[in-house]
Amino acid sequence: MTYSPAAAFTPGVSAKVLALAFHEIATMLTAGMPLNQALDAASHHGPPHFQRALRNLAHSTAQGTPVSETMRGYGGLFHPIIPAIIGSGEQSGNLDHSFALLAEFFEAEDQLRRTVQSALIYPTIVVVFAIIVVGVLSWIGFMSGAWATRLMIVLAVAAGIWLLMRFRLVQRGARYISMFLPFFGVIMQQLSIARFCTAFGLQVRAGVPFLEGLQTTRPVIQHPIVERAVDFLYAGVRNGNTVEDSIRAQPVFPPIVQNLVGSGEAAGSLDDALLKSAEYLRRDAEFKIKAASKFAGPVMVIVVGIIVALILISFWSSYFGQIMSVLEQ
Repeated sequence: MTYSPAAAFTPGVSAKVLALAFHEIATMLTAGMPLNQALDAASHHGPPHFQRALRNLAHSTAQGTPVSETMRGYGGLFHPIIPAIIGSGEQSGNLDHSFALLAEFFEAEDQLRRTVQSALIYPTIVVVFAIIVVGVLSWIGFMSGAWATRLMIVLAVAAGIWLLMRFRLVQRGARYISMFLPFFGVIMQQLSIARFCTAFGLQVRAGVPFLEGLQTTRPVIQHPIVERAVDFLYAGVRNGNTVEDSIRAQPVFPPIVQNLVGSGEAAGSLDDALLKSAEYLRRDAEFKIKAASKFAGPVMVIVVGIIVALILISFWSSYFGQIMSVLEQ
């Protein structure tokens, strides 16, 4: 997951960088360092535009401007959940706790990303290796030059898709498409619910009001169906319903989330219930991804077999074509 300063184009700040920076700031604040010095000391993390933002935050904080207010002026660079939790910490005087909660949130986000990436490593290596083999064989003349042309077209399309995915409109379209994919659609929805539970649970723990927490959580979700459910959840809470009743009214939330939220809200520990729900959903999704990745080996063997067969067909077609041309002469 990435966060960026531009409304349309996203250069990105990774969740791992945010987690490291906020964890370092929380540690320095716990040790008694002033906030502006902690922000400046943590400005060595991440890409240059993020480092400049932290230094600017340190400068404005030294002049007396609340850091949450300055963050809101950066648009998309700082996700709304960040100034919401920090603003709550400023009011309660527990800024170190607020930054620690943010570090926890982005560590969970980074774990989600690594879970998905780990399942894609083996197929990606096989595909890249196959492309390199086809390119080399075409270059040395073992295969027809048409294969090299096809390879360049595939690479150009892949590069174009990668560039387009940096635009938020295209990202949203890709999320709509992913909803209809078998297996992946279900996993993405489950991970989005886990992301919502983590974000909302941490904000509840930080003391952010429910309505503000639900509103700032929405951009975290990144799934159209879950986003719509959270909109109805927000409307229900705003109309005076409990969080439990509002969640039970949305079938997108699985029964375990509904039950945990119900018991947690009744016991006054809604934050714990939400975070436990997120942990369960995340571990269940990780188990399903690992189970599915076991099928990647046989599938990749089949893919490699098809590639080898195409190489042999191309070679023998070229070979016999040359023989026939000699015989005709």
